[in-house]
Amino acid sequence: MATSRSTEPSAPIIVKHPGCPQWGLGYLVEERDEKRFYDFEDGLNHSIAKAFWSKLEPVQLGDDEASALEARIRGLRDRPSAAAKKQRARVVAPPLTSFDEQVAIFESQFEGGFGGPHFVAEERGAAGAVAAEGGKKKSKAFKQGAIETARALLGKGELEALLAAGNLADFMERIAKVHKAATGLLHPLGDLIPFNKMPAEHHRAYAEAVVDLLYGAGDYAARFDRLAGVLAAAKVATWPLATILSALVYPEEHVFVKPSFFEKQASVLGFDLAYDRAPSAEGYGRMQALARELERRLRERSLAPRDLMDVYAFLWRTISPPKVSAKS
Repeated sequence: MATSRSTEPSAPIIVKHPGCPQWGLGYLVEERDEKRFYDFEDGLNHSIAKAFWSKLEPVQLGDDEASALEARIRGLRDRPSAAAKKQRARVVAPPLTSFDEQVAIFESQFEGGFGGPHFVAEERGAAGAVAAEGGKKKSKAFKQGAIETARALLGKGELEALLAAGNLADFMERIAKVHKAATGLLHPLGDLIPFNKMPAEHHRAYAEAVVDLLYGAGDYAARFDRLAGVLAAAKVATWPLATILSALVYPEEHVFVKPSFFEKQASVLGFDLAYDRAPSAEGYGRMQALARELERRLRERSLAPRDLMDVYAFLWRTISPPKVSAKS
């Protein structure tokens, strides 16, 4: 039986709305439920329903211009007051859903739960189905392929040999391939473009921190903070970049973090997440604890996630990050 395929074109990353020039330029944050969410230069997140997508005009920018736009918009959105910087506590909107409702949403979307064919097709991907290179379209379900790619390219012996030989170019190429396999997790403007433009003088420190993070013998918290410090020095310190490698190589133990999703989930579960925007081992410990608590509650409902990557998939599929919305 033939299956129909969507012919909907890919969402443009950077756009403008000719009817609302006061918004400025916007970049894509998320697409779901037949809506596209863009952060614009007016400092707001605008939700664009499918019926209005044609009103948006794609804008082509060079890498430098795109990075500058993303940084400018992020600054407008995230700029804290001097008083707020001194406090760890963050004001979080009351939850708009409950854990019971999340479970109901998940079960309605994925019959058979985490092991069902729909979840495998839409989220996890089949074992051995590593995304093909050479321009072929990657499957919507990519997480298993990203895990396998990371484990194949980031082996201890291979990374240590590259580092010992001073072959930083090949080391960074392996990281780039892993990031590419995980592009559904990493944001093009917020994570990938800035990382790929990391100055070469930071490559050795980054490579050493990655090997230590994944295979070091010391306390994981210290190893995490070492990597976070290198990313901060290179001005690419984001939670996704700080957590993606461990989450792919060790998904049973470590979790991929997008703070806005975790913040909302913490509110639903009544979990004290209190964290800083800058990645840190202390903050990661709380993120990891939240993921474990969510995993525990899922198992109590007879839902059996394979690992913390499945837990993350449940989280993002059933809860939206907090947004400042404006009608188009």
